[in-house]
Amino acid sequence: MQRYKTTPQSNSPGASDFETRSFWLGRTPYQANPQLDGSRQADVVIVGGGFTGLWSAIHLKEADPGLDVVVLERAVVGFGASGRNGGFAMSMVGRNISELTRKVGREKARLQHLAMVEALHGIEAIVAKERIAAELTNTGILTVSNGEEQDSRIRNDVECAERLGLTDFRYLDRSACRELVHSERIRCGHWEDNCLVLDPAALCRGLKEAATRRGVLVFENTPVEALEAARSRAVRARTPFGTVTADRGLIATNAYAHSIPALRRYIFTVYAYVTLTERLTDEQWSRLGWDQRMGIEDKRIMPHFHRPTADGRILWGGRDAPFVSSGPDPRYDRDPRIFARLEETFRWTFPQLSDVKIEHRWGGPVCGTVHCISSIGPLQGDRLFYALGYAGHGVGPSYLAGKIVRDFILDRKCSSLELPMATVKPFPLPPGPLRAAVLKSTQRALMRSDDTGGKGGILSQLALRFLQ
Repeated sequence: MQRYKTTPQSNSPGASDFETRSFWLGRTPYQANPQLDGSRQADVVIVGGGFTGLWSAIHLKEADPGLDVVVLERAVVGFGASGRNGGFAMSMVGRNISELTRKVGREKARLQHLAMVEALHGIEAIVAKERIAAELTNTGILTVSNGEEQDSRIRNDVECAERLGLTDFRYLDRSACRELVHSERIRCGHWEDNCLVLDPAALCRGLKEAATRRGVLVFENTPVEALEAARSRAVRARTPFGTVTADRGLIATNAYAHSIPALRRYIFTVYAYVTLTERLTDEQWSRLGWDQRMGIEDKRIMPHFHRPTADGRILWGGRDAPFVSSGPDPRYDRDPRIFARLEETFRWTFPQLSDVKIEHRWGGPVCGTVHCISSIGPLQGDRLFYALGYAGHGVGPSYLAGKIVRDFILDRKCSSLELPMATVKPFPLPPGPLRAAVLKSTQRALMRSDDTGGKGGILSQLALRFLQ
């Protein structure tokens, strides 16, 4: 019998202040489900009410409507990364298509990319079928270079996609990029046909309702204090209000899995930050020429990402992503220095918007692995599974992760179990103080490389090799 302590640090906030955690979470009134009241039995218990947990529950019920599935969320659905991100659902698995190919080979990279494109279409279909008001549009995505060192990364991805026979990437020169958005900082870029932009908290809440309609029980404000699992015995999720005993279990807490030593050795926590402008006027939008309203990401090592919102704002996030050795910690949800650096690059990129104010700022914990590939697999025999490690790009891959979880739990011999997300295991990090030293020094070197246009010296080059 293995016992896994899953309760986050004591300084983690409860659900009462969830509206303050991001613009998305506080945008509309929300009524949480009741907490668990007494012990119960289930076929599957899922710990975590974010995208991974909810997609897994939906896919399980669609495969076998008779399954009794219970989701336990310590705060409210979407409280973690699922409700705080930029609202991009991308095809990306890993840092980019060329690095993914180097790590897993051409055929597996191609299959992974095609599976992700299918996943994005699957998200669109569910949102339409369930009438989820997530303001979802499939805009495509423009990835740009704004520095000499980024030009080769753009070309590497396009050339790799061509070798893989992928038809949804194409190279754009400076002029073509600037026709899509007016910024003198853009040098070149590539276009990818498939990328959704959406309201992530609204999607998460809509998925809760979709899961509930399928018979899933979702309990909020119900922290799981411990999980017990054995190869031949049931999984038990113990909470302050009762225990759920199930045949199978899933840990879907992403960065909050830091509290489980068996998973912590493979993952690390960084904090991602987002700023959001006030609503732009029609005249201000006309200065940008951003008529297609697509998402944009640059080719820094720690990239910027930006997109319009449905109500006419510009979301601007990324850049610094500080490593936090203690795991998720609400003290890092706000960082004025990083917010200032984000605003600096917003002004640098769009000087024509000097009269536009930044109105919202927030941050949240991101779960990463050394190779930046999300990981799904068994933690304890065929009873307890995990899915995590999206490295800040989990909105799209979490849908596919839910299908992989379904196939693991139902013991289905499906092609999804041959994808890198299911087969590539995370690289273990060193223990103790050495872990923090390695991660912090790597991060400093990468930030220096970004800030100096790729001239960060030998340590930066070594850090890039470490990532790859």
